[in-house]
Amino acid sequence: MLEILIITFREGLEAFLIVAIMAAYLLKTDRRPLLKPLIAGIITALIISATTGWHVAELAQSPIWEGILALASGALVASFTAYMMINAKNIRGDIHSKMERHTVKTGMLAAFGVFIFTVLMIAREGMETAMMLGSLSAKTDAGQMWAGAVIGIVAVAIIGFFWVKQSDKINLKLFMQVTGIFLILFSLDLLVYGIHELSEMYAIPFIGFEGNQVVHDASEVVGENSLFAKLITYCLLIVPAAWLILSYLDEKIAFDRKAYQ
Repeated sequence: MLEILIITFREGLEAFLIVAIMAAYLLKTDRRPLLKPLIAGIITALIISATTGWHVAELAQSPIWEGILALASGALVASFTAYMMINAKNIRGDIHSKMERHTVKTGMLAAFGVFIFTVLMIAREGMETAMMLGSLSAKTDAGQMWAGAVIGIVAVAIIGFFWVKQSDKINLKLFMQVTGIFLILFSLDLLVYGIHELSEMYAIPFIGFEGNQVVHDASEVVGENSLFAKLITYCLLIVPAAWLILSYLDEKIAFDRKAYQ
């Protein structure tokens, strides 16, 4: 359930921040009529993401597709998360420049441009979530998935409320770093799991039956109940927590130094 909770929380909060930046831009530039296509884009993106998640979950019932989806999800999540962590400080400027490109148009062209841009931005986050949750559905209890998803969404709503009220007191940079580390470690777990599942069905191409057997035997060492799997699970908790503590201590030391100067 922990993985589902953090996935939903992280991706939901990213989507919320993107929407907040876009809405704030429209309000600041006095383009309130374009809020309607923004809302329509959000709803459309959510429908696309939910539909994708449903189909991915159905495909994941097949062992071969389960392995393929785990590999695709791991690669997708790792690349997007790394990109977000590296380029987080430029996201606001990028969104503003693209919104400006669409909103300088008139009438329906401006509305259509905002709608499409919103769908693309929010669906990207939704597709990540759908791929991850769908690939986990075959090995995760449905009750745990729903519980984790609901708690994650509630947590996003709480953070969103405080963001609106007291955005200056929320260290979003640190949050993105900590949850980003979690997702990259989780992606590693998905990649290993995907290779193991494909080799179990002798479905890894170009290496033949014997090659698949070798990979399967080797991947048993990192299988679901192995020491490696347990280490990954522990790292999913310990590494982000350690990063959080070290970042807090670093900020406290820097603050104390300034106080004594």
